[in-house]
Amino acid sequence: MGGAPEQLRAAEFSSLIFRLEFLDDFHLTEEALLRMRRDLRQAARSALDMEPGGRERLALLFEPPLSSDPVALRRFQRPGPPFVIHPPGCGFPHDFEMGDQLELPVLFWGNGRHLVEAFAKALRALGPVGFHRGQGLFDLVAVEAVASGGEKVRIWDEGQRIGRWVLPIQDALWWLEVQDDLAENVAMDFVTPARVMSQGRPLFRASFSQIFPFLLRRVTSMLFAHCDLEVVSDSSPLLASARQVEVLESTLAWRDWRVLGEGVKEQDLGGLAGSMILGAKSLGEVDWVLRLASLFNIGKGAAYGAGHFSLSGRSASR
Repeated sequence: MGGAPEQLRAAEFSSLIFRLEFLDDFHLTEEALLRMRRDLRQAARSALDMEPGGRERLALLFEPPLSSDPVALRRFQRPGPPFVIHPPGCGFPHDFEMGDQLELPVLFWGNGRHLVEAFAKALRALGPVGFHRGQGLFDLVAVEAVASGGEKVRIWDEGQRIGRWVLPIQDALWWLEVQDDLAENVAMDFVTPARVMSQGRPLFRASFSQIFPFLLRRVTSMLFAHCDLEVVSDSSPLLASARQVEVLESTLAWRDWRVLGEGVKEQDLGGLAGSMILGAKSLGEVDWVLRLASLFNIGKGAAYGAGHFSLSGRSASR
């Protein structure tokens, strides 16, 4: 893909699908997915704390260490978890009956691929607690890896020991090269809200040029933290190119998905949702950043499914 750095060949990731079988009826909402963080961490602590090296894996999984390079500390975001949960294909809301299975897609980047088993143990330990607020009890019944051709390979079944798995590996440059060419206009559809902050305040509306720096920083920070890659030495040309992208239509605006607190202290919590239709020919040098960012999610809670967007060809209504 034109403009994509050759170093992306070394940006490796594994794509997995965790199959959860519900033990009771469960109404899956967007909030249930986006609020997994606390319960998943607590489940991981109970599953890993007593294992040899478990606390180290726990820290690497949820709180990767800061870089010792002072320049990198200024240039890159605080490292997020090496995994990225994508919203399930069933959409929101969705009603599951007892015995139904949910396919939860998760990407593991770079060194984070060695923490897949720790994540699986955390997810298995979450099952008896419930997916959200004690509801949605489940069993982890299978884990599948997605091979480069898109086929699913079963790597674990319930009842087996969770050990070291051999995972199919994809690299970011190859992934970019096999993506469909979007010759038409490009629709950027946010599946889950993106809570992005500017000068300590959330953006309630954003143009493409305003949101692009968040896409770029998320991509470059994750690649630096987990793949030991610095793929953009000077962001100025990319930021300038983003200002030239033609926005044909936009419904991107703030949407609340949760009320924080109670009574007089209530505070709405949400993020940018909706879509933008971009002129494909105007994307130029920023196309590869936009596509990779769709794998990483953006904004607060990105690792847990927030700020996920899809890209597709679509005509503008005007």
